[in-house]
Amino acid sequence: MNLKHRSIYKSAITAIRLLMGAVFAASGIEKLVDLKYFGLVIAEYQLIPHGLIPALALLVSLAELICGVMLLFGILTRASSRLLQALLIAFVFGMANNFIRGLDHECGCFDLVTQWFGIREEIGIASIMRDLVFIALLLPLSLQCSDSPFWRKQFRDRS
Repeated sequence: MNLKHRSIYKSAITAIRLLMGAVFAASGIEKLVDLKYFGLVIAEYQLIPHGLIPALALLVSLAELICGVMLLFGILTRASSRLLQALLIAFVFGMANNFIRGLDHECGCFDLVTQWFGIREEIGIASIMRDLVFIALLLPLSLQCSDSPFWRKQFRDRS
């Protein structure tokens, strides 16, 4: 890869890292602000025992926030993106399961969309596709980025 293409590639990876970091940091914050509501959304999926829901709500919210912030700062980028991909795969499974079962409820992904724009984000093909796109966007981060801080080295050499 010549120098110009490598520079464009690095810029694209950085843009994806910052975008995904902002998305997940914001998502984690909004879930932490109202953990009880997020727990109710998790309960609507009917996949998790009720006793585990509060802990899961807290764990998912913190994971999204911490991984998002780590992506924003370029710290442990590969590990953070892999953890977010695992969460997204679980989310896709849960949404697809409930969509197939005909259960109609909010996905619980971005409550601010509902509050600010009055758009109810329900489980369905659109939310499943969005999460699959997020998985694809995180793929280059989980494969190419380093777990070193951004001030050291962003990409592993593949020469």
